[in-house]
Amino acid sequence: MRSKIISRKNLSEQFYKLEIKASGAFNTFKPGQYVILRTSDGAAITLPIVKSDAGRETLTVIAPSVPEKMVGLLNPCLSHLELELEGPFGQPFQIEKFGTVLCVANRESRIPLYPVLAALKATGNHITCLLTGAASDDQVLENELRNNSDDFISSADNTLRRSSQLLEQTLGSRKYNQVFTIGSVKTIRETCTVCTATSTPVQAMLYLNEQSQIGLHGIFRVSICGNARALCVDGHNFNAYYAGFEELAKRFGNKDAEASYKFNVSGKVNVPV
Repeated sequence: MRSKIISRKNLSEQFYKLEIKASGAFNTFKPGQYVILRTSDGAAITLPIVKSDAGRETLTVIAPSVPEKMVGLLNPCLSHLELELEGPFGQPFQIEKFGTVLCVANRESRIPLYPVLAALKATGNHITCLLTGAASDDQVLENELRNNSDDFISSADNTLRRSSQLLEQTLGSRKYNQVFTIGSVKTIRETCTVCTATSTPVQAMLYLNEQSQIGLHGIFRVSICGNARALCVDGHNFNAYYAGFEELAKRFGNKDAEASYKFNVSGKVNVPV
């Protein structure tokens, strides 16, 4: 549908907040879903939805960076820039009152994590948030994540422990009714491996920030399928089954793939793109 950017705000040197006015029928958006913005010449960017307002028929998105072909999005002199809005895409996260919830994400995945955290808080859950990755001068959304968490843990504050050690320690210190994980292959692999070992339910999203900013659509829901522990991946115009995280890492170019984490499963093959 046709849409207009009605406001822009620089949150930092890297992050930009855009408010989009949708035309036509306003769709209901849920945490975990995303939209694709296209210009008239076909350039596209994939953005998680941070907030939606059905009354005003607006969406709020935050872009960590913008492709060169789409820098017009950030020009405050171009008021009401018209774009094509596609979506919502993606399987929304199941949000309900679980009780105790652990949310795990790498620092680059703060944008898709925030609406999930806010929705879980609004439904009355007790939330522990574990943010992994090196410390950054850019604190965009970090205060919002802290404010929506009952307990906030950052690997930047625990330099003597690796993120995998913090995760094992956190899951070992309390029984969680549900775990949410968003981030790189490494992040979801470590989380799902520990959750499988502790029989903890987990919902996962693979968020490839760099790929999503060059015109590819790098947001995928990932789930472990049945007792075989094969991985199901579902994204925009693409779905596949993988034998394990090692194969998933190879498909998405993750540099941290380690054979020791793979699940050995026979009879599962990739679905062609």
